This record gives sequence, structure tokens and C-alpha cells, in this order.
Amino acid sequence: MKEPIHDSDEQLVSLLRESDAAAFEAIYNKYAEELYRHARRLVPCREDCEEIIQDIFEYLWKARQKAGIKSLRAYLYKAVAHKVMDHLKKGYLHQRYAEHYRLFEAVYDQNDNRDAVEEMIESGLQQLPDRVQMAIRLRLTENLSNDEIARRMQVTNKTIENYMHIVYTHFRASRSYFAKADP
Repeated sequence: MKEPIHDSDEQLVSLLRESDAAAFEAIYNKYAEELYRHARRLVPCREDCEEIIQDIFEYLWKARQKAGIKSLRAYLYKAVAHKVMDHLKKGYLHQRYAEHYRLFEAVYDQNDNRDAVEEMIESGLQQLPDRVQMAIRLRLTENLSNDEIARRMQVTNKTIENYMHIVYTHFRASRSYFAKADP
């Protein structure tokens, strides 16, 4: 069994670039717990933090020969920041999509007659601007992603996100109307 490595960060990075597993293990032992505590400040779920740290070290090993690491500590902390932001963004998007799904599900649950529901949705869409209608129709009829819709409509992805927000806001405001409607 090899002796633990106690070299400087610069030496560890140099050894890591040469695929030295002991150097990688030394980096992990030196920084994993510290990075975990840092991530926990923003991510309350222990398992999510563990996954973030695992992903960072997995990437570090995979990119060991091409990673442009000047300061190991700064590199790892920046990686944590990016992973935490990605995690929070995914959680926020997941929450928003779940809310949108519940909204449309509530409309369908309130009305057993699919034709009547589709008529109400169509009526609601008619109240929206043409480009917004076009974007949501591409989503609903062709099941396209925001990127695909943006390419098709020759606009930015952010524009499509705004269009979707307009649609969901409109239907959220109309929810009471849909819930009361008799098919």
C-alpha cells in the first residue's frame, strides 16, 4: 500500500495530470469534506450535496489531463459553485414544470369531456398573441423543446421561455374559469 501523499496542491495537480491515483485520492481526502460543507450552505439535502461533490471529483478525474488548473482550491470551489447553481436551477425548473403540469391536470380532472377541455384551451389560446400561440402549439402538437421551437421560429431560447411563461401565467389566471366551466 502506498504512503499518503502530502505534497503541495501544485505537485498534486502535476501528479494528477499523469493519472496518479494516489494524488487524486490525496486531493479527495484534502478537499471533499470542506467542499461538502461549502455546498451544504446552499443545498439543504445531504444526498444532493454528496452527489454534487461526487460529480466534481468524477469530472476532475476524467478531465485530469486537460483541466487548466492554476489554483486547485479555487478550481474546486468554482466547480462547487457551478454545480450548486445548476442544482438550484434544476430544482426551480422542476418545481415550475410540476406546477404547470398540475394546472393542466386540474383542468382535465375538472372536466371529463376531453372535447370540452380542448375547446376551453383553444379559447384561452385565442386570447394570446399570435407568436405565443404558435410557440405553445408547437409544444403541444409536436412536443418540441424550447430549443427546437426557438430554431423553428428563428428566435432566441429566452424568447420561447418568455412565451411559455406568458401562456402559463394566462392559464393560471384563467384557472378559476376553467374549473367552473361545465362541459
